[in-house]
Amino acid sequence: MYDGLVEIKRKSGLDFDDAYQCKIAKEHDLKVVTMDTDFEEINDLDVIFL
Repeated sequence: MYDGLVEIKRKSGLDFDDAYQCKIAKEHDLKVVTMDTDFEEINDLDVIFL
């Protein structure tokens, strides 16, 4: 479950919990709904900003 988190953190600059959400969303083909501007630079994930 935690495999690849370090790589996501390194590439994106996200902190642990954001990287974890990113990984789970990618694995399950989900969208992330957030107010967190840290996700603005994530291009390979569907993000809906509130």
